[in-house]
Amino acid sequence: MATTVTPPKKRQFFSFRLSLAQKRMVWAYIFVAIPLAYFLLVNFSAMFSSFLFSFEDYVTIRASRTFIGLENYQRVFEMKPFLDALRNTFVLAAVRVPLLTVLSLGVALMLHNIRRAKGAFRMLYFIPFVTSGVAIAWVFKFMFLPNFGLFTHLFDLLGMKRVFFLGDPKTALGSIISVTIWAGLGYYALIFLAGLEEIPQVFYEAARVDGANSWQCFRHITIPLLNRTLVLVILLAMISSLQSFTFVRMMSKDGFGGPLNSTITMPLLIYKEAFFSMQMGRASAIAVIFFIIVLIITVIQRKLVSREVDY
Repeated sequence: MATTVTPPKKRQFFSFRLSLAQKRMVWAYIFVAIPLAYFLLVNFSAMFSSFLFSFEDYVTIRASRTFIGLENYQRVFEMKPFLDALRNTFVLAAVRVPLLTVLSLGVALMLHNIRRAKGAFRMLYFIPFVTSGVAIAWVFKFMFLPNFGLFTHLFDLLGMKRVFFLGDPKTALGSIISVTIWAGLGYYALIFLAGLEEIPQVFYEAARVDGANSWQCFRHITIPLLNRTLVLVILLAMISSLQSFTFVRMMSKDGFGGPLNSTITMPLLIYKEAFFSMQMGRASAIAVIFFIIVLIITVIQRKLVSREVDY
């Protein structure tokens, strides 16, 4: 009787099988690692270099760099343009964020209640956000012209005194703020609209059965359940307001915050010091100070406006 000999099994090193959920998790970490590596190599290295430059006498047209400690920071706080830029940046954020939040919420409520051509209206409100900021700034700058601008003709037709929107220090910053609000209105309205559509309608139906009116539903249902979206909109609007550059650069009278530094902001001052005054060390010191200010404001704002609501 013949006997069959089974060959010995080969040892398999590192032989393991991943489940479908584990494979998805591995690929998720791989895809997350790519932007994380970009952030660490590009953004973080640039931030660290800027922090080092702030302690140096670094003029870009010179090859040498000298360590001077905190002297750049001392010079920055003695600069009048820095104080003007800090004031204008805070004013811009203090005016733009509340107005943009309220107006975008109103637009979102209106779009939420529209029954016909809802997609068309959403597109019309979102078009300014996807349009080039430079193009919008140039169009409105032309409309604000004191001699033959559109708003000047409207004032003439109404028999009102002409306003030098971008040429008067009293009205220049407000004119730019109004344009930035118009340009960002559709974006934040769509964020609010997404939050509104996530609220279950059963809450409104129950409230109406109990006799609640529209204002009571808005106050006691919409606002509490829209809290997370509201926090997101306020944070995004605050950050974008503090980082305002394009509209100020393109619409200010001289391109650098004029007239009389009435429209200069912190990002524009950093740009001016780094690439026109060639004072890279001083510009880096301003950037570090501005980063700390934005971080503090963001943390405080996050603590004040966030309130968890579950349903």
